Amino acid sequence: MSQAAEKLWTIGDLLQWTSNFFTRNNIDEPRLSAELLLAHALGCNRMALYTRYEHVPTTEQTAAFRELVKRRRENTPVAYLIGRTSFFSFDLAVSPAVLIPRPDTETLVEQVIRIVRQIPGWETPNILDLGTGSGCIAIALAKSLPGAQLVASDVSPEALTMARANADSLAVADRIRFIQGDLFAPLVQPPTPGAFHVIAANPPYIATGQLRELMPQVRDHEPTLALDGGPDGLDFYRRIGDEAAGFLIPGGLLIVETAFNQTEQVRQLFQTNTQLGDMRIVTDAAGHPRCVLARKAGG
Repeated sequence: MSQAAEKLWTIGDLLQWTSNFFTRNNIDEPRLSAELLLAHALGCNRMALYTRYEHVPTTEQTAAFRELVKRRRENTPVAYLIGRTSFFSFDLAVSPAVLIPRPDTETLVEQVIRIVRQIPGWETPNILDLGTGSGCIAIALAKSLPGAQLVASDVSPEALTMARANADSLAVADRIRFIQGDLFAPLVQPPTPGAFHVIAANPPYIATGQLRELMPQVRDHEPTLALDGGPDGLDFYRRIGDEAAGFLIPGGLLIVETAFNQTEQVRQLFQTNTQLGDMRIVTDAAGHPRCVLARKAGG
């Protein structure tokens, strides 16, 4: 983007140049990235860009956009640059304190909603979201299941601050209790063990040795705490599988998201707990194995 005096850069010019620039530099979704960043710099939505295609932004707006483009070229995720992302048809605030919610996680949310709605007596379920991060799972469930009461835990106080803010902005904070701690550890306080109809989690599942192989925008910018699953990527699943049954009602549901190549290993881990049964693997929209479900015996 030259700053030559003779060139007046319209919105259309900026979009075209930036999309080509991102393409040359192997930036994911180059056109979408350009649109999101320019809309953010102009303080408008993406659709407004196309109704103002010949508009010339101010010098300050162009400078702000130029800085965003530079940082995106350095692999900073778009969601962190604009401070938000979409999940399950609503917008969430995000920052480098939390993992950016992925569409894959919507598979877990959809499964919980479908199952809860089918079970008589589960009209007002208690649901636990382990490792809530941005709050995406807990908030999506609260919005979709108006009778639900939720507890959302995370070891990171910064993540909990963001999750609470998201719950406030989406008007579900009155039904989600946020607690700080490592997995089940903070639940020594009420609610007591055996209280939950559903336990849901999208835990860290990248093997420690594979972190350096991740895409730079993930490896260098998203929180390692939310990515590192231990030497084989399964540390958190072992702990969840060992402890979850004690916090579920009889017949309660445990559901976890996994990497597509981990589902069978996670299923086998859960099978070692004799209180868990009815194991199932759920595929995502692309047909990849994505979630493992188990039910506590006795329901």
